Amino acid sequence: MVIGSHLGPRLGCLYADDGPAAAVVIGRRHTHAGVVSVLTPAEVLIAARRLAGARPHLAAVAGIVHREDLWQLCRDELTGVDVRIDGWDIRGRWFGVVVEATPRLGELRRGETIPWRVIAAQLAPCDRRGSR
Repeated sequence: MVIGSHLGPRLGCLYADDGPAAAVVIGRRHTHAGVVSVLTPAEVLIAARRLAGARPHLAAVAGIVHREDLWQLCRDELTGVDVRIDGWDIRGRWFGVVVEATPRLGELRRGETIPWRVIAAQLAPCDRRGSR
C-alpha cells in the first residue's frame, strides 16, 4: 500500500510496511523521518507568506541575506507571531511554524509543523539562470 503518493514522483513513495513512515518535507531534496505531511506544497507556500506578512521587512531582505542565514532570521523574527485569518491558524514557534487550521482541512487535530528551513526556502527569491 502506498502512502503519500499525492506528494509527487519527485518526492518518492512511502510504503505502509516500512514500519514508521518516513516523511517527505515539502521542498527540494529534503527527507526526514517522521509523519507524512497533510499540507499540500501550495498550503505550505501560503502559510509561509501569510506568516511573513506580519513582518514585511523579512521579504525585503530575503534577497540580500545569505541563504544559510535566512532560516535563522525567519526563526528570530517570526517566533511568537500568531496569524489567524481566512480560516488559517498559523503560529511561529522556536522549532518551526505550526499550522493549526486551514480552509481546506479545517481545524487540525494535531498541528502540522513546517521547519524553518522550508519557510526560508519559500521566502527566498528564485535563482535566475542565464541572462536576458
